[in-house]
Amino acid sequence: MKKLLFLALAAASVAASAATPSETAALAAAKQFYAAKGGDFSAAWKALPASYQTQITDVVKLFATKIDESLWTGAQGALKDVAGAALKKIEFLDIDEEDRPDAIRLIAKAAAVAKAATYADLKAGNIAKVLAAEPLKMPGVTDKLPAFKMPKITVKQNDDGTVEVSDGEDDETFALVDGKWIPKELTEGFEEGIKEAKANLATFEVPAEMKSQLAMIFPMISSTAKKAAKAATKEEFEQTVGQAAMPIMMMAMTMANQDGGAAGDDDEDDDVRMAE
Repeated sequence: MKKLLFLALAAASVAASAATPSETAALAAAKQFYAAKGGDFSAAWKALPASYQTQITDVVKLFATKIDESLWTGAQGALKDVAGAALKKIEFLDIDEEDRPDAIRLIAKAAAVAKAATYADLKAGNIAKVLAAEPLKMPGVTDKLPAFKMPKITVKQNDDGTVEVSDGEDDETFALVDGKWIPKELTEGFEEGIKEAKANLATFEVPAEMKSQLAMIFPMISSTAKKAAKAATKEEFEQTVGQAAMPIMMMAMTMANQDGGAAGDDDEDDDVRMAE
């Protein structure tokens, strides 16, 4: 009799501790979002509901209609060179040593995405393709990285149907949207944000004078990044960046002033023009 009672209690305990379908699904989704911290941006993109992917893609494609290919290519090249310099000289950046592995993963992935994001992909909204780019490999840096370690994640279903996700340090609430579990914070204001982005892009215009200024700034940024990547010391690295920062900032301020005057707007902080 005692043995039967023990088995019954054990069975009840297992049943009580068994994860619910919602908890199991939310746990799988949480791991996809955590993977992004290790440089796997594709995982987080795939974890989004199809409706979210479609709306984000629409915004990207609309943005592509508002800028010239040369402007995008210039920005793309500058970002790639900056990311490359940061990766090569990661020890000169003010990043805690314990945080460097994650920083290296993110920068290596950002450099790869910047290189892969062609203007044609921007126009086509090929977000999944671009995010799938293999992280940049840099001998002596990326090849010494320890494998990304997924934290131990626990989940608990709340009374309101959401699921609480914890990695032992931070807690985050996940909500179900179109069959996908995503951070609840992401759902708050998403639709409004998309509408606002589309409304702003509908009247977005880069003035001709700003295009010519940017055509000079992007090569300056790339040149500075390439020089910084050759720095032998942190002091040399900071001097290289500092010497270029002032003229670039002055040109940026000039663009803001020109745009404010051209658009008939007293706000000199605006850096783009809204079409009448």
